[in-house]
Amino acid sequence: MASVIWIGYTTLYRDGGAQFARVAKTLAKHAAAKFPAADIRCVAVETKRDFKASLAAVPAGDLQELHFVGHSGMYGIMFGTVALPEQLSPHEWRELRLPFASNGEAFFHCCRSARWFAPFFARTFGVPTSGYHWYTTVSARPDRYVVSPESSADDAFIIGMIGKKSHGYVGSLMKRTGVAKAEPLKRFTPAELDGDPSYDGVAELYDAAYPDISVRAPEVAWIDAHLPAPTQQGKLRMLDIGCGNGALLNRMAPRLAHGIGVDASGGMLAMARKRNAAHAHLEFHQIAGPVLPLPDASVDVVTSLLSFRYLDWDPLMNEIKRVLVPGGKLLIVDMVAAPLEPKDLPAFAMSKRQQLKHRTVNRRFAKALDALVRDPRWQTMLKYNPIRAQHEYVWYLESRFPGRKVETLDVAYHARTLAFDSGPVMPGMIAPQTYP
Repeated sequence: MASVIWIGYTTLYRDGGAQFARVAKTLAKHAAAKFPAADIRCVAVETKRDFKASLAAVPAGDLQELHFVGHSGMYGIMFGTVALPEQLSPHEWRELRLPFASNGEAFFHCCRSARWFAPFFARTFGVPTSGYHWYTTVSARPDRYVVSPESSADDAFIIGMIGKKSHGYVGSLMKRTGVAKAEPLKRFTPAELDGDPSYDGVAELYDAAYPDISVRAPEVAWIDAHLPAPTQQGKLRMLDIGCGNGALLNRMAPRLAHGIGVDASGGMLAMARKRNAAHAHLEFHQIAGPVLPLPDASVDVVTSLLSFRYLDWDPLMNEIKRVLVPGGKLLIVDMVAAPLEPKDLPAFAMSKRQQLKHRTVNRRFAKALDALVRDPRWQTMLKYNPIRAQHEYVWYLESRFPGRKVETLDVAYHARTLAFDSGPVMPGMIAPQTYP
């Protein structure tokens, strides 16, 4: 058996492609010195298909080290371009069979790869996996930031580093003056989950906070305003993905001919069935992957309220397209991570006023919500199910539905609520994937 050191890099997704190629060559040079007998493969991978095919060519059990140089989002590495981004979903990763040696390791030289993705990869493939907590930059030195011109033929390194995105102008100054040291790669072993990553443990607390979904007034008002016109006996057929305790379907029940809620959490579905026991036209199903238990062209509208962040986007999008009638709609409302910027201050002030007024008027809701978010089981769930960044939503949804725009409903310090209306979804309008 030969040891294979596989170094993949992307040049297209965003910016820095030429620099990533230099970093990959530097990694290859250092790997050759460390493993003189190894088969070192340095490959540009621009799509999910490229990534899979390149690693499929490595004999089983030969992959000593896997390195990826490029961009990543919260849920892993990115391919394609921002005009049509691709990302292997958690489901797609679990379906892959990577040819790691018994002592193999993985290294992801890209932004924020240590926050969720590296621990997930380690658990999924049973190999130690390393990544960076902070955003990354290309540097002429591995220990601190030194400008590395694209025209240079010298070594180039990806380093994790505080900067403007993470620490504002102070971070940028510390980075560019060389005061800040590079963040070391953070290594994760294939440890078992530390607690329950699902909503099961907090289902009752969640149900106590949201017995009536109208407490999410701006989000519910937006969904009401964007529902398609009724088509079946004056009523709609609706699928709610990530339905939770069924509060949205409960509110919509008088307007529905048929409502279906799906969720991964059995505990939340128990709450949903109890809450909607009097509505025979509402049903709830547990799903374990991106497969929807509905016939083709069977619903008029698909909704996802505060849950799209957890879903397997591309595989599920194909399913959404399948179950929607021609001309049906997808409506998404969700929270995203985004820093507060000066241009956001008017919207931020308005959001804070509305939240304060809402908490004052709805004190029972405020108390129940505080009990939920302070519970250690809620914190554990968030650890394994983080929210995505705003740009991930914008680039993904606006590329899959050209001409449609993501809206901002409210703004907080480190997050905001976005909304997206697909418009009428017609056959063939969602761009095909390159994988599988």
